[in-house]
Amino acid sequence: MSERTAHIDKSWQELFEGAGGVSETFLSDILPAYMRTTRWFGAKSSKIRKFGIERFAPYAIDSGERAYLLFVEVIFETSNSEVYFLPVCRDENPEEERGVICRLKDSAGKDVGFLTDAIFSEKFRQSLFRNITARETVSLSPGQLRFSKGKRLRASDYSADMTSYVLSAEQSNTTVVFDERYFLKIYRKLFRNNNPDLELTRFLSEKTNFPHSPNFAGSIEWVRSDYYVVSIGLMQEKVENRGEAWTAALTDIREIFGRIAEKGLSPEALPKPGLYKPLPDAEIPEIWRELTGEDFLNQVKKLAVRTAELHLALASDKTDRHFNPDAFTGDYTVWLLNRVMYMYDRRFHLLEQQLGQLKGKAREYAEYLILHKDRIKDMLLNFDEQNLNSCRIRIHGDYHLGQVLITDGDFCILDFEGEPESTIRDRKVKQPPVKDLAGLFRSYHYAVFATVFRLAETEADIERLTEIGGRLYRLIVAVSLEEYVKTATEGGLDIGYAREIDFLLRYHIFEKAIYELGYELHARPDWVIIPLKGIMQILNND
Repeated sequence: MSERTAHIDKSWQELFEGAGGVSETFLSDILPAYMRTTRWFGAKSSKIRKFGIERFAPYAIDSGERAYLLFVEVIFETSNSEVYFLPVCRDENPEEERGVICRLKDSAGKDVGFLTDAIFSEKFRQSLFRNITARETVSLSPGQLRFSKGKRLRASDYSADMTSYVLSAEQSNTTVVFDERYFLKIYRKLFRNNNPDLELTRFLSEKTNFPHSPNFAGSIEWVRSDYYVVSIGLMQEKVENRGEAWTAALTDIREIFGRIAEKGLSPEALPKPGLYKPLPDAEIPEIWRELTGEDFLNQVKKLAVRTAELHLALASDKTDRHFNPDAFTGDYTVWLLNRVMYMYDRRFHLLEQQLGQLKGKAREYAEYLILHKDRIKDMLLNFDEQNLNSCRIRIHGDYHLGQVLITDGDFCILDFEGEPESTIRDRKVKQPPVKDLAGLFRSYHYAVFATVFRLAETEADIERLTEIGGRLYRLIVAVSLEEYVKTATEGGLDIGYAREIDFLLRYHIFEKAIYELGYELHARPDWVIIPLKGIMQILNND
């Protein structure tokens, strides 16, 4: 258990309700040390000036027991700040070590339990579920903590003997599972606006007939009268699934490469579909049908259809200003270009800094792109809303194969939080639906070229497999695009004519690849060759 220790006189509540407010030792030592051990604290590498408590509130659990809801403010050396949600309680026998914040000792030095993250307390978790089913409201100065219940959740779903546990695979959020039926996602980093994940999940589940996203079961929100709503938690029905579409795609693509190798086919023996051009089913070359198999092609088509149906659902309410489709405007263009150029400048500055660390093809691609960075900049600036007649809608915003679960013969699309680097307001900006399609295509590109670079053992292998991978990627995109465009247009979604679709798709694939460049340079330098390849593909139309 933790070696961090807090000393108290009579009660652990002194840490929060003492004469001087929250204990200084807790703020300066214990809290920072604990938060740096968690996966959900995203500022570990940042220069932090201090930790503070923006506010805290007592929260009744059961039978007189209480927790404290802490809203932890992290202030950086740059003077900007972030707020994190951390409920705490006392526990004599913590269920998991990862939830232990510190030991508690009395004035005589005797152990009197542990201060823990309350999410790891069974009683606290049950209180959350109970309050959701009862639509409770808890005073939280200023404002209130509002528990909401979805259409599909019944009061009888709560039981005093229900089981719950915290998923081990937490990232930026913490997820609680109740009776293997419901997932409660607790948002750790908070925003002064409702989280788009909660907003879109509730909209799709409660106001549309779209069946391929998790059903909304409930929510926890801090409602500040006349100010804003802060999302604390989102509860959804558990989706029975066979894993992520990303994992399945990697397996399928590796098998396709295996069949190509077994037949000894050269790249030239494989037809090369037009880049970002729809390919009707009747025109798919027989050699590709044989190599990919009908099951793989059918899965690619079905996911494209589900993506279009998602967009049709998100654009279906013409009366809600948060969801009704909008036209392109000059304000949108200014917003987009400011965002894209800021990202471009940061990515290429980082690429130039780390150029010496790259090797082989990655170094070659990087040098080529740096040489042509002005041309890339011109392509990014070539966005004119006056040439666009389609609509903008609320979109997924961070759409890739890892955000799709494979269910029994179908798909479930989830995690609508948007791009992690974006502000909460930017994540809610209506954008062309084709941008989500660009995210999906970038994900397929990753799956194809991750396979290429795992299989290649020599420079000659890389050359040959890259050409094969490029042709396979073109096929996947062409088949997807055909099904997406057909479904979207037949459903009445205005995505524009062929020329506009082509422009928006290329533009946002370009944008996505540049975004990914920064992520890979920071987190996975060995993978940076994949977004570099994607940028080159758009730049040279190959």
